[in-house]
Amino acid sequence: MKLTTLNLQGFTDWEQRKPEIVEYLKTTDPDIILFQEVVFLPDMSPLNQVQILNQELGYPYEHSAITRLQPSPHYDVYREGLGMLSKHPVMKSNTIVLKQEEGDEHNRILQLVDVLIDEQLVKIANVHFSLTDTTDFATAHLLETLDIMSGHGEKRIIAGDFNIDRLEDLSHVWEDEYEASTKIPYVSFPAENKRNDYVLVPKPYTLKGLSTSSDKLSDHVAVTFEIDTLLYHPNPIVHQRRSSLYLPRRVVKQFLKILPAKERVYNK
Repeated sequence: MKLTTLNLQGFTDWEQRKPEIVEYLKTTDPDIILFQEVVFLPDMSPLNQVQILNQELGYPYEHSAITRLQPSPHYDVYREGLGMLSKHPVMKSNTIVLKQEEGDEHNRILQLVDVLIDEQLVKIANVHFSLTDTTDFATAHLLETLDIMSGHGEKRIIAGDFNIDRLEDLSHVWEDEYEASTKIPYVSFPAENKRNDYVLVPKPYTLKGLSTSSDKLSDHVAVTFEIDTLLYHPNPIVHQRRSSLYLPRRVVKQFLKILPAKERVYNK
């Protein structure tokens, strides 16, 4: 699975940047795209930026969570949030508001989506944590996100703008259950030569590699991750092939009805 994350930087220089964004995404052709700083400004457009981009990209599944009233020196009402595009069916979506620490002017959210890829439900969390310029609000948001996942009894691919300069310094909170893009050198915020856009890939999924865009798309570059989600399969018949787990024939027959021929495995 190919997943791209990009902080859109609102409508700043939008007409100059939009063609660059569209060209990159058409060329890269990701399965799923996660966007942060998705803005809805009726003075600029009756559509939010994900809707605008998808008029040219043509992804069949589109979800936006424009749930934040963001402080702005230029607009009385400035709505912002997260968005995603998918080639694959989105079976479920949800938005959760994160806790707002004292002194943090930003009200942050999680966008949770369940996507059906190759007969497998892949769970994804799109994130944009608060700034850490003077006070570290982002670490609390990461910990809360992991707690929410644990409370749900699930593991999700967590990707987006973490606003954390060195996610590897927090490896003690994620390394037992997740693999991070920190193992690969890259820069995602060129102006300060640092990275704060990451992916946490739950084990036993595997992060195979990543690539980045030019700096013409936004103040962030787009980061595209290659993730192998096929090593683990929640469908017992597919997982049987990989773990030598044998099931009763009646269970096999039940699941064979929903599997394509290439995935069929018979008990001997």
